[in-house]
Parts: sequence; structure tokens; C-alpha cells
Amino acid sequence: MYKRLYIPLALLLIGSFSMPFGGQKAAFKAHYKGMLLYGEGHYQRAVRQFEEAHHIIPGNYNFALSLAVGLSRVGRATEGLSLLSKAAGLLSERDPEYLQKLAYQHFFKGMILSYAGRYGDAIRPLEESINLQRQIGEPKLLSIYNNALGYAIMLNQGGGRHAQDSLGMHYHVHERDLLRALNYFDRALTYDAANPAALYNYYLLRDTLGISDVKELYEKRDSALVSEAQALPGNSNRALQFAEYDELVFLLDISGSMVMESVACMGATRFAVMQETALFVLDSLPGHTRLGLGAIGGDCGTPPKAWDKVGALSRYDMRYRLRFLVPDGTTPLLERLQASPELFSGSDTTRKSIFLISDGANVCRAGGDDICAWAEKLARQRITINILTFLGASYDNTNAFAEYGCLADNTGGQILYLDNYRCSYEYFGASLVESCLPRIPALRRVQCWGPAVKGLWAVFPEPG
Repeated sequence: MYKRLYIPLALLLIGSFSMPFGGQKAAFKAHYKGMLLYGEGHYQRAVRQFEEAHHIIPGNYNFALSLAVGLSRVGRATEGLSLLSKAAGLLSERDPEYLQKLAYQHFFKGMILSYAGRYGDAIRPLEESINLQRQIGEPKLLSIYNNALGYAIMLNQGGGRHAQDSLGMHYHVHERDLLRALNYFDRALTYDAANPAALYNYYLLRDTLGISDVKELYEKRDSALVSEAQALPGNSNRALQFAEYDELVFLLDISGSMVMESVACMGATRFAVMQETALFVLDSLPGHTRLGLGAIGGDCGTPPKAWDKVGALSRYDMRYRLRFLVPDGTTPLLERLQASPELFSGSDTTRKSIFLISDGANVCRAGGDDICAWAEKLARQRITINILTFLGASYDNTNAFAEYGCLADNTGGQILYLDNYRCSYEYFGASLVESCLPRIPALRRVQCWGPAVKGLWAVFPEPG
């Protein structure tokens, strides 16, 4: 089982802020749009969105982190490093996700330094991110980190920039440096054989060096970290971290869209995949966990079809209820959330969480409450909301993801969404990390240091 993993959007909101009604949601909308723009390579537009989010909620760790990385992509790396340093002050060792947040802190520092051309300075923080991530797990992240480290090591070698000549501006790199970088690209592929940047870098260097005796890419260096396919969507184990609480309430969307829409890669409805995922989590729970169940369906103002307090259902009864849920109505999300605290015990010492599975945004005003402000009230009751959504990360779903962001961020939870292309549960916030996939530039064999130096290549950096 994977350990609990922090990825952006499941973040710490520090302090309280005075802002107009709906201000938080506007910030999360801006940040969401910025994440999509960043993933598309529109860095200037992404920075404007990140700046808006950071301006509204300057104490949000994730907003600061995103803006810091974005600034480095538009030639403002010094500002990015300064903001990253300030964001580090928001971290607390008491935070259960502290180690993961620290790994991200080091990784993004390394990437900002790389984007600024300071490859030698980038190596140490990238190494630190790998050391920390190995304690946590998650092969995909380790693949991304190792690819970035190989890239920094290679571009740091060779004695700096060579003078302009008939070849054009270039760096020198020796064969031993190519081999060292190749080792990290190979490690990246051990963790994730589908990493596109690591594949490109690995085969470019292998072919450049003329290596024909290729090592087995699937060598089990860290076999415990390499994920295995599941009968459910890929990476289904990621949902298990949402169950690591003393009291857990399944809050399940049974609206009509859940049966009208299919998960194409699974050949089943969203409703069916939701049931199987909930059952998978149920079967993996420790015996001491007390369970509750709530349904999101019907219409605004109507009572829920399932509403069982923690401890009211045995494991057998819970399985039965999950198997025989009946789709019904729309998505009165906020109404159900407002009532959900009554499903928990009154204990102040137990860890409490709502596991929300849905495919839509709130449709009811629920007395005019702002969903972001309400989430802050829930956090004061020490109840976490973790979310699994069947909505894709696209501009069409900006409103829903802004609400999900408020709910998870303000309560210390996380968000997974089902990626139909990869048929797996993905962290939306991982798009910022997954965009950090540098590819080494063109290589050419040279004799700039004379014919006596045989193993020398020129690296031609991309302009800008």
C-alpha cells in the first residue's frame, strides 16, 4: 500500500484572511486555470493566474509554490527563488504531510535553478528530493526527479560555455559525464518505463555513445515501489490513503449522471466504478476503523436515501448497502456536506474524514453559504475531506475543481481524478510536477580540445 502522499491541492492554508464573499473560490479558480495553462506550456498566462490566486490568499502554500515555479519559466527565477524561500516558512514539522512537502520544496528549487541555467546549484536540491521521496514512495515522482537530476548533471559538465565559433554557442561534455547522466535516466525508467522525457534522454545518450548492450530497464532496484496493475483503474492503491482515519464516512454521488456517463477505458459506468472502488477501500480497512455512509442524490431540500452514522453498520451491512445503492436525482453536494458532521462521533481525539466520490459540482445554494467558507468551519471540527472525482481536468470543469480545491485544501485533504487516457487515478496537482520533464538538447562529437581528447561532445542549448 502506498503511504499518504502529498501532491499540490492537498495543501495547508495558513491563517485567516479577510476577503469578499466567494473570494476563496475565485482564488482556486485562478489557480486551477493556471495549472492547466502551465501544463500546456503557456507560462506567461499561467503566471498571471497564479499571481491572482496568490494575491487573494497570500498564505496558501500551494499558490506560492506554483507561482515560484511559474516565475522561473518566464525569466524571473530570482523572484521565484525568493518566493520559494518564503513559502518554506509556511511548513511545519507537525504537519503529517511535512516530509512530502519538503521533498517538493527541494525538487522545485532544483527545477527553478535549472531553468535559470544554474545546473551545478540544482544538483544538491534534486538529490535531496530523491532521498526524501524514497522514504515516502511513489515511483512516478522518483522517475521525474531522477530524470531532472540526470539533465542537470549533464548540462553542468564540461567547463562552461564555449566561445562562439563555426559550430555556434555550445557547452562541452565528456564521455564520463554522459555515462553518469545516462545512469540517472536509466533509474528514471526503472521507476516509470513510460516517462517520455526519460525515454528520449536515455535513448539519445545510448545512441550517442554507441551502446548496444542495453541493461534491462525493469531491473527491480526498488521493486517495493514499482506499482502493479489492479483489476480496478490503475493506481487504485492511491485511494487507500483516504481510509487512514479512525472514523470514515463514505459520501457517494448517486446522481443520474453517474449512470449516464461511462468510464470508457473500463467499459463500465461511473456508478459501477465508484461502487467497486468503495468496496476495494472497504476490504482494505483496518478493523478499528468505524464507518459511516451518506448518499448525494435526489433534489435540493430532499432527504438522502442513505445516511448512516459511523458505527451503525457492520462491514457486512456496509458491503450490502454499497452493492445495492440506487441512482437518484441531482447533486445537492453542499446540503449533504453541511449535514455530514452529524454522522461522526463527538470524540475530540479520533481522526475523522469524509471520502467524497462524485462527478459534479454543487447544484444547491444551501442557504447561500459559500462552500469555501463552510469548508473552513469543517476544518475547525477536525474533519478532513478527501475527494475522488470522475471529472477530467479541463477548462469545462473549472467550477467543480475550484469547489473541490476549497474543500480539500481548507480541510487538509487531497484530490484524485480518473484519467481516462491512462485509466488510472491521478492527482490533479501533479500536473505541475509532470510538466517538469526536461529533455537534453542536441549533441555533436567535437575535437575542440584537440585530437588527443577522444570522448568529447558539444551540447547546443536551446535559445532563451
